Amino acid sequence: MSRRKARLYAKPLVAALLCIGPWGARADHAITFFPSFYPQEIRIEYLAPEAAAREFVSKTDPLHAYLGAAPRFSEARPEHVKSADSLKTLIVAGVNPRSARHKDRAARCRTTAEAARALAKQPGLVAHAYPVTPHHADYIHHADRAAASNAGGPRPDPGPPLTFRAAGGTQALLRQEARVSATDWDVELFEVSPEALMRMAGIALNAWPAPPWAREGWFQAYHLLRPSLTEAQHRERADALFHRLTHGAFKDLTEQINLERDLIEALTRGCERAVLGYRLRSEFYSDDFSGGIENIVVDAQFGFNSPVFVRAVKLKDFLWNGWLRIGIEERPMAAWNPVAGFTDAAGRLIWGTVADDAFLPTPYNSRFVANRTQIVAPGETAARRSQPLPPDALVPQPRTGMLEPAGSGRGAMGKVQYRVLASPYQDETAVETADLLYPFALAFRWGAEESKAAGFDPAIAAATRLMRERLRGVKIVKVEETRLRDGEVTFTHRTVIVDVYLDDLASDERESALFAPPWSAMPWHLLALMDAAVERGIAAFSESEAKRRGLPWLDLVRDPAQLEKLRGLIRKFAKSGYRPAALEALVSPEAAAALRPDRELDVDAEQHAIGRLLERSDQRARRMGMEVERAEADRIGELANDIENDRRPRPRLELVGAVGHQQMASCRDELV
Repeated sequence: MSRRKARLYAKPLVAALLCIGPWGARADHAITFFPSFYPQEIRIEYLAPEAAAREFVSKTDPLHAYLGAAPRFSEARPEHVKSADSLKTLIVAGVNPRSARHKDRAARCRTTAEAARALAKQPGLVAHAYPVTPHHADYIHHADRAAASNAGGPRPDPGPPLTFRAAGGTQALLRQEARVSATDWDVELFEVSPEALMRMAGIALNAWPAPPWAREGWFQAYHLLRPSLTEAQHRERADALFHRLTHGAFKDLTEQINLERDLIEALTRGCERAVLGYRLRSEFYSDDFSGGIENIVVDAQFGFNSPVFVRAVKLKDFLWNGWLRIGIEERPMAAWNPVAGFTDAAGRLIWGTVADDAFLPTPYNSRFVANRTQIVAPGETAARRSQPLPPDALVPQPRTGMLEPAGSGRGAMGKVQYRVLASPYQDETAVETADLLYPFALAFRWGAEESKAAGFDPAIAAATRLMRERLRGVKIVKVEETRLRDGEVTFTHRTVIVDVYLDDLASDERESALFAPPWSAMPWHLLALMDAAVERGIAAFSESEAKRRGLPWLDLVRDPAQLEKLRGLIRKFAKSGYRPAALEALVSPEAAAALRPDRELDVDAEQHAIGRLLERSDQRARRMGMEVERAEADRIGELANDIENDRRPRPRLELVGAVGHQQMASCRDELV
């Protein structure tokens, strides 16, 4: 087996290139297993639609997939370029409360119904006057009401035709005869994407787990329509129904479905804001034989920009391996930090590829499938009643993040037990309990809203609210290790058993498991470096907090000024064996010093120090699970089983595209 080391070099006029080094255990035809990614290299690059069209027909290095927009071909689209659709945006109308025609609820409802009839008929635009669409998994719960809404609303207002304020280019969605004005208007037309709805709900889509209902139509409708409700009784009813749904306050599935339907009714009854329809996103791929791709998995709401797409896609001319080339329409502009960065489309694609998260979203429904953590089924159905926490369970403390023993007298309403798949690092060091526990400490330290001080970030608070509200304690139970020999190769199964104690469990254990999974794609010392940098005012975790405090947005790769300061921290920590206060009882100074990546860190100006740090110390983010064996390689048609059981190292990843920094970076790997 080969051992490789990635180095990042600064080169002028070269676009940003994030390169994740190859793996220690490499797939080969002599070994009876498949990697979790088919390609051996994935290249992601920014391409304008015109450039994407040219690259799809390249004879030497053709593009395999294009995300975010349609390529613009000068002639007819080639036959081998096919498309797949997903939900792009909801088309929303908001009535103007100052308009004279909106005297009451009935008038507002006539306005929204008339606005729906004003939508143009065009490809990719679907008239649908209901907030839950066929691209939401819970649509079946609302199909009858959606059909009734689409059958037609109240009769049109006999007065003059509506005047629209069309925001963000939405005038193109209206019929030609529609009246538009920026000042004197009756109804505003705008679009909202699923990604924007996630941001409204405080869902980060990076290092922190999403709530189990994040992609449900009722959940997204609440965050879209709740802010517009003007009547107190409607607000109170919507809030009460939402609370019951998110706290499992129902006796069975029938009652749950009725609560979801009642919530939508409460949100839409006042007609202050209404969904008129939605637009589809068409993303394109090469179906060429044999230079195209297959095993195309499309997320209903995020299309190709999903962790499952890159894990399932396969090049036709390779049984496995090969070089996958992906284009993306949006330039990568967000900072590269996993705590509160990677927030744009390119960032989500990168993080979805390099991060081996605890659970991955399944493509055709709203559930998540086990990936790095698996749920241990209880021997019997546990009753919902308080149970004591073990005295040695650890409880994260707000504001400080300290992990203190529970002691006596603490309880929780339930427990989820996880089997954490903890493969060894490339240097044979094992996953540490500190790696599994430190994310909890970070969340409670920076997300404690009552502090509202320097040690607070609202983006972390929003992304971790569900975890912090329901987590009561964590206990590392034991570590199990087994070995499997296949010819001359020995595979090691190393599993950490972790108990997580929670309040307000969901009715479905699979949903409860998403509240606070004990996993992070980053080792504790990388998180500690970011923590220390933000604490010292070098940067801020999130974009919003960076703007508020007048600081840079924390970027581990592309900001030369930040990198120089981070180099200084690395040198300082290397000498002292630094570990954060929350881990002082779990990690000794000697162990911390032994983990320091600066042992071979070259801080020459030509070296990208944090890239070396990522290569040497963030081993989980790229080599996760290299030693876990699948008994049979049966990828095709068994995607969910593959995701759950096949833990393989990642392919080499490149990101190519302008990023707006003077100093660009390129990455090359060097065989050692």
